Amino acid sequence: MNIIKLKMTFKRYVETFDTKDKMIMRKYYHSHRVMKLAKQIACQSKFTNNDIQLSTIAGLLHDYGRFIQWTTYHTYDDLKSIDHGDLAVKLLFPNEIKKYILEEAYYYTIYDAIKYHNKLALPYDLSLHSKSICNVVRDADKLDIFYLWGLNKIPVIEDNIPITAKVEQDFMNYKSINLEDVKCKADLILLRLAMVFDLNFKYSYKYMKEHKLIKKIYVQIENKQQFQKYFEIVQKHIDEKIKT
Repeated sequence: MNIIKLKMTFKRYVETFDTKDKMIMRKYYHSHRVMKLAKQIACQSKFTNNDIQLSTIAGLLHDYGRFIQWTTYHTYDDLKSIDHGDLAVKLLFPNEIKKYILEEAYYYTIYDAIKYHNKLALPYDLSLHSKSICNVVRDADKLDIFYLWGLNKIPVIEDNIPITAKVEQDFMNYKSINLEDVKCKADLILLRLAMVFDLNFKYSYKYMKEHKLIKKIYVQIENKQQFQKYFEIVQKHIDEKIKT
Protein backbone atom coordinates (compact mmCIF):
# COMPACT_ATOMS: atom_id res chain seq x y z
CA MET A 1 0.00 0.00 0.00
CA ASN A 2 1.32 3.39 -1.05
CA ILE A 3 -0.09 5.69 1.64
CA ILE A 4 0.93 8.87 -0.22
CA LYS A 5 -0.84 7.73 -3.38
CA LEU A 6 -3.85 6.70 -1.32
CA LYS A 7 -4.15 10.13 0.27
CA MET A 8 -3.60 11.96 -3.04
CA THR A 9 -6.28 9.92 -4.81
CA PHE A 10 -8.73 10.70 -2.02
CA LYS A 11 -7.73 14.38 -2.08
CA ARG A 12 -8.45 14.58 -5.81
CA TYR A 13 -11.89 13.11 -5.20
CA VAL A 14 -12.70 15.64 -2.48
CA GLU A 15 -11.47 18.47 -4.71
CA THR A 16 -14.34 17.73 -7.11
CA PHE A 17 -16.54 19.33 -4.43
CA ASP A 18 -16.52 22.85 -2.98
CA THR A 19 -13.44 22.77 -0.75
CA LYS A 20 -14.21 26.32 0.42
CA ASP A 21 -17.21 24.87 2.21
CA LYS A 22 -16.11 24.17 5.78
CA MET A 23 -18.59 21.30 6.04
CA ILE A 24 -16.89 19.53 3.14
CA MET A 25 -13.46 20.03 4.68
CA ARG A 26 -14.75 18.92 8.06
CA LYS A 27 -15.38 15.45 6.61
CA TYR A 28 -12.10 15.50 4.71
CA TYR A 29 -10.09 15.97 7.91
CA HIS A 30 -12.35 13.57 9.80
CA SER A 31 -11.61 10.91 7.18
CA HIS A 32 -7.87 11.36 7.68
CA ARG A 33 -8.14 11.14 11.46
CA VAL A 34 -10.28 8.01 11.25
CA MET A 35 -7.76 6.47 8.86
CA LYS A 36 -4.98 7.14 11.38
CA LEU A 37 -7.01 5.82 14.30
CA ALA A 38 -8.01 2.70 12.36
CA LYS A 39 -4.37 1.95 11.67
CA GLN A 40 -3.49 2.49 15.34
CA ILE A 41 -6.27 0.18 16.55
CA ALA A 42 -5.29 -2.54 14.08
CA CYS A 43 -1.61 -2.26 15.01
CA GLN A 44 -2.27 -2.27 18.76
CA SER A 45 -4.60 -5.25 18.33
CA LYS A 46 -1.82 -7.17 16.56
CA PHE A 47 -3.56 -7.50 13.21
CA THR A 48 -1.59 -8.87 10.28
CA ASN A 49 0.13 -6.33 8.03
CA ASN A 50 -2.46 -7.04 5.37
CA ASP A 51 -5.38 -6.37 7.72
CA ILE A 52 -3.69 -3.20 8.98
CA GLN A 53 -3.64 -1.99 5.39
CA LEU A 54 -7.28 -2.93 4.84
CA SER A 55 -8.25 -1.10 8.04
CA THR A 56 -6.32 1.97 6.91
CA ILE A 57 -7.98 2.05 3.49
CA ALA A 58 -11.47 1.46 4.88
CA GLY A 59 -10.88 4.13 7.52
CA LEU A 60 -10.03 6.73 4.91
CA LEU A 61 -12.97 5.82 2.66
CA HIS A 62 -15.65 5.17 5.30
CA ASP A 63 -17.34 8.57 4.74
CA TYR A 64 -16.93 8.60 0.97
CA GLY A 65 -20.64 9.31 0.59
CA ARG A 66 -20.66 12.31 2.92
CA PHE A 67 -19.41 14.78 0.30
CA ILE A 68 -22.22 14.11 -2.16
CA GLN A 69 -24.66 13.90 0.73
CA TRP A 70 -23.80 17.42 1.91
CA THR A 71 -23.64 18.84 -1.62
CA THR A 72 -27.04 17.40 -2.53
CA TYR A 73 -29.02 17.64 0.71
CA HIS A 74 -27.06 20.20 2.80
CA THR A 75 -27.30 17.95 5.83
CA TYR A 76 -25.33 15.10 7.37
CA ASP A 77 -28.49 13.71 8.96
CA ASP A 78 -29.10 10.34 7.29
CA LEU A 79 -32.74 10.29 8.40
CA LYS A 80 -33.33 13.54 6.52
CA SER A 81 -31.36 12.57 3.42
CA ILE A 82 -29.72 9.22 2.62
CA ASP A 83 -27.76 6.53 4.43
CA HIS A 84 -24.17 7.64 3.85
CA GLY A 85 -22.70 4.16 4.34
CA ASP A 86 -24.94 2.73 1.62
CA LEU A 87 -24.19 5.71 -0.60
CA ALA A 88 -20.43 5.27 -0.16
CA VAL A 89 -20.36 1.69 -1.44
CA LYS A 90 -22.68 2.62 -4.29
CA LEU A 91 -20.17 5.27 -5.38
CA LEU A 92 -17.06 3.14 -4.86
CA PHE A 93 -18.08 -0.24 -6.23
CA PRO A 94 -17.38 -1.81 -8.60
CA ASN A 95 -15.14 0.72 -10.34
CA GLU A 96 -13.89 3.63 -8.21
CA ILE A 97 -12.45 1.31 -5.55
CA LYS A 98 -9.82 0.21 -8.08
CA LYS A 99 -8.14 3.59 -7.62
CA TYR A 100 -7.50 2.76 -3.97
CA ILE A 101 -6.86 -0.99 -3.92
CA LEU A 102 -6.19 -3.35 -6.81
CA GLU A 103 -6.58 -6.71 -5.09
CA GLU A 104 -10.15 -7.74 -5.90
CA ALA A 105 -10.00 -10.52 -3.30
CA TYR A 106 -10.36 -7.86 -0.59
CA TYR A 107 -13.21 -5.91 -2.16
CA TYR A 108 -15.89 -7.70 -0.14
CA THR A 109 -14.10 -6.87 3.11
CA ILE A 110 -13.66 -3.19 2.22
CA TYR A 111 -17.26 -3.07 0.99
CA ASP A 112 -18.59 -4.45 4.28
CA ALA A 113 -16.39 -2.22 6.45
CA ILE A 114 -17.62 0.92 4.67
CA LYS A 115 -21.28 -0.07 4.28
CA TYR A 116 -21.76 -1.12 7.89
CA HIS A 117 -19.57 1.41 9.70
CA ASN A 118 -22.60 3.56 10.54
CA LYS A 119 -25.22 0.90 11.18
CA LEU A 120 -26.71 0.33 14.64
CA ALA A 121 -25.39 -3.25 14.59
CA LEU A 122 -23.54 -5.57 12.21
CA PRO A 123 -25.41 -8.27 10.25
CA TYR A 124 -25.27 -11.69 11.84
CA ASP A 125 -24.08 -13.33 8.62
CA LEU A 126 -21.03 -11.09 8.18
CA SER A 127 -17.80 -13.05 7.79
CA LEU A 128 -15.41 -12.98 10.74
CA HIS A 129 -12.79 -11.22 8.62
CA SER A 130 -15.19 -8.51 7.47
CA LYS A 131 -16.46 -8.14 11.02
CA SER A 132 -12.97 -7.55 12.41
CA ILE A 133 -12.13 -4.82 9.88
CA CYS A 134 -15.56 -3.26 10.24
CA ASN A 135 -15.20 -3.14 14.03
CA VAL A 136 -11.90 -1.30 13.64
CA VAL A 137 -13.50 1.36 11.44
CA ARG A 138 -16.55 1.65 13.69
CA ASP A 139 -14.30 2.19 16.72
CA ALA A 140 -12.09 4.71 14.91
CA ASP A 141 -15.12 6.68 13.74
CA LYS A 142 -16.59 6.82 17.24
CA LEU A 143 -13.27 7.83 18.79
CA ASP A 144 -13.01 10.81 16.47
CA ILE A 145 -16.60 11.81 17.21
CA PHE A 146 -15.79 11.74 20.95
CA TYR A 147 -12.58 13.69 20.23
CA LEU A 148 -14.50 16.41 18.37
CA TRP A 149 -17.19 16.46 21.05
CA GLY A 150 -14.52 16.90 23.71
CA LEU A 151 -13.08 19.84 21.78
CA ASN A 152 -16.58 21.35 21.58
CA LYS A 153 -16.46 21.01 17.78
CA ILE A 154 -19.74 19.13 18.16
CA PRO A 155 -21.72 21.48 20.43
CA VAL A 156 -23.63 20.18 23.42
CA ILE A 157 -27.18 21.44 22.99
CA GLU A 158 -29.54 20.84 25.90
CA ASP A 159 -33.25 21.31 26.46
CA ASN A 160 -35.70 20.93 29.34
CA ILE A 161 -37.49 17.94 27.86
CA PRO A 162 -37.16 14.73 29.94
CA ILE A 163 -35.15 11.83 28.54
CA THR A 164 -37.33 9.42 26.57
CA ALA A 165 -38.05 6.17 28.44
CA LYS A 166 -36.88 3.92 25.57
CA VAL A 167 -33.61 5.84 25.25
CA GLU A 168 -32.92 5.63 28.99
CA GLN A 169 -33.82 1.94 29.07
CA ASP A 170 -31.39 1.12 26.26
CA PHE A 171 -28.68 3.20 27.90
CA MET A 172 -29.09 1.52 31.27
CA ASN A 173 -28.87 -1.84 29.50
CA TYR A 174 -25.56 -0.77 27.94
CA LYS A 175 -27.04 -0.82 24.45
CA SER A 176 -26.50 1.44 21.47
CA ILE A 177 -29.37 3.87 20.96
CA ASN A 178 -31.29 4.01 17.71
CA LEU A 179 -31.39 7.51 16.25
CA GLU A 180 -35.03 6.92 15.35
CA ASP A 181 -35.83 6.74 19.09
CA VAL A 182 -34.31 10.15 19.81
CA LYS A 183 -37.04 12.70 20.56
CA CYS A 184 -35.14 15.55 22.26
CA LYS A 185 -31.68 17.03 22.83
CA ALA A 186 -31.22 15.10 26.06
CA ASP A 187 -31.82 11.86 24.16
CA LEU A 188 -29.14 12.85 21.68
CA ILE A 189 -26.59 13.33 24.45
CA LEU A 190 -27.30 9.81 25.72
CA LEU A 191 -27.10 8.43 22.17
CA ARG A 192 -23.60 9.83 21.82
CA LEU A 193 -22.51 8.64 25.25
CA ALA A 194 -23.87 5.17 24.56
CA MET A 195 -21.48 4.79 21.64
CA VAL A 196 -18.95 3.77 24.30
CA PHE A 197 -20.90 0.55 24.83
CA ASP A 198 -20.26 -0.43 21.21
CA LEU A 199 -16.47 -0.09 21.25
CA ASN A 200 -14.73 -3.34 20.39
CA PHE A 201 -11.02 -3.03 21.24
CA LYS A 202 -9.16 -2.43 24.48
CA TYR A 203 -7.03 0.18 22.73
CA SER A 204 -10.21 2.17 22.03
CA TYR A 205 -11.07 2.29 25.72
CA LYS A 206 -7.50 3.20 26.61
CA TYR A 207 -7.64 6.03 24.06
CA MET A 208 -10.84 7.34 25.65
CA LYS A 209 -9.27 7.36 29.11
CA GLU A 210 -5.82 8.65 28.15
CA HIS A 211 -7.34 11.60 26.31
CA LYS A 212 -9.88 12.19 29.13
CA LEU A 213 -12.64 12.50 26.53
CA ILE A 214 -15.58 11.81 28.84
CA LYS A 215 -14.35 14.39 31.37
CA LYS A 216 -13.87 16.98 28.62
CA ILE A 217 -17.40 16.41 27.39
CA TYR A 218 -18.88 16.54 30.90
CA VAL A 219 -17.32 19.95 31.49
CA GLN A 220 -19.49 21.31 28.67
CA ILE A 221 -22.74 20.01 30.17
CA GLU A 222 -24.81 22.77 31.80
CA ASN A 223 -27.34 20.58 33.57
CA LYS A 224 -24.78 18.36 35.29
CA GLN A 225 -27.31 17.10 37.83
CA GLN A 226 -29.45 15.58 35.08
CA PHE A 227 -26.57 13.83 33.31
CA GLN A 228 -24.06 13.06 36.06
CA LYS A 229 -25.13 9.44 36.59
CA TYR A 230 -24.91 8.67 32.88
CA PHE A 231 -21.39 10.06 32.63
CA GLU A 232 -20.39 8.08 35.70
CA ILE A 233 -21.76 4.87 34.18
CA VAL A 234 -19.82 5.46 30.98
CA GLN A 235 -16.57 6.26 32.81
CA LYS A 236 -16.93 3.16 34.99
CA HIS A 237 -17.58 1.05 31.88
CA ILE A 238 -14.39 2.38 30.28
CA ASP A 239 -12.34 1.60 33.40
CA GLU A 240 -13.74 -1.93 33.58
CA LYS A 241 -13.04 -2.65 29.91
CA ILE A 242 -9.43 -1.55 30.31
CA LYS A 243 -8.97 -3.98 33.22
CA THR A 244 -10.35 -7.01 31.36
